Amino acid sequence: MIAHLTLPGAIHAVLALLCIAAGFIQFLRPKRGAGHRARGYFYVYAMLVSDGTTLLVYRFTGHFNPFHVAAIVNFTLIVLAIVPLLRTPRPPNWRTTHYYFIAWSYVSPMSALAINIVARLLPLTTREQIGLMALAVSVVTMTIAYILIAKYRPLPEVPTVSTELAGQSGARS
Repeated sequence: MIAHLTLPGAIHAVLALLCIAAGFIQFLRPKRGAGHRARGYFYVYAMLVSDGTTLLVYRFTGHFNPFHVAAIVNFTLIVLAIVPLLRTPRPPNWRTTHYYFIAWSYVSPMSALAINIVARLLPLTTREQIGLMALAVSVVTMTIAYILIAKYRPLPEVPTVSTELAGQSGARS
């Protein structure tokens, strides 16, 4: 284990790596069914704890920094991804909303992983160099994510005639 790793840092690292694995499996597997829901809830709960523990880690700068902002943004994306699933009745575009928010939440741990790998491979000596590298890697990661998220987005749902009639009559579909 890394000597200077704190307990919140260790929890964050383990959960973030598990979220990367769970998210990758979600990407490869069909998007319906109990397995998808179980992996999804694991991802959501683990990311919420991982984001929370991020807020307890101050080793890099000694104070609140852009990584903490990223954790708050990611926490918000996770919540916004889950809200349409919990609403009754679900809004007409719930799958698309869920997809975009959860997909962008996955970009955060992927970007952090890429930043950690590059930071350990390059001979960076100052915090400014690390900050610039983190910004560059984040931009590259977000560009790749933007392309992939657009490519694999779910098809828009076309309501069937029976669904439209049920909606007009006030019945749940």
